[in-house]
Amino acid sequence: MRDLGIQVAVNRVTDVNENEVQYLSQQEEMAVEDGINSILQSIIQTSIDGEYGEVIPEEKSSIVFQEFNHPSTSTAPAASPVIPAWLYILGGVLLVIILILTVLLFRNRKDETESMQEETGEAAMNMEVPEIPENEESESTVRRKQLEKMAKDKPEDFAKLLRSWIGED
Repeated sequence: MRDLGIQVAVNRVTDVNENEVQYLSQQEEMAVEDGINSILQSIIQTSIDGEYGEVIPEEKSSIVFQEFNHPSTSTAPAASPVIPAWLYILGGVLLVIILILTVLLFRNRKDETESMQEETGEAAMNMEVPEIPENEESESTVRRKQLEKMAKDKPEDFAKLLRSWIGED
């Protein structure tokens, strides 16, 4: 290895009681730093080749004392969101109003369709239908019926009659 850098963070808090936090004293911090420095120096000297120049372990390592987060020292845990009772009551009231409006809407539609059916029924009953006059059989319809009857009963005579009419024209 040619180069190596090591950073170490040390927790300053030694003990956490209910509302009291105890920290490392200055002397304790110095003793911890000296112990960590000796460990880091041996790691750095054995890991980096001396062939690339002189290795100064103090330049390759750093030690920081800081306070880590503790559950008792941090703020109270966030409470889960609680929906107030008045919100449930308001939701229930709105639901009941929606149901009532829906029922009224269906009743109105039903009443409208029934009234429309009654109106169309009354209009149909009030409308006068003229009677179909029975036409008196005219001379041409009588002849036509006779010819049809003749074509069904006596097709040979009907064919002779048609030839004679065609011959006259």
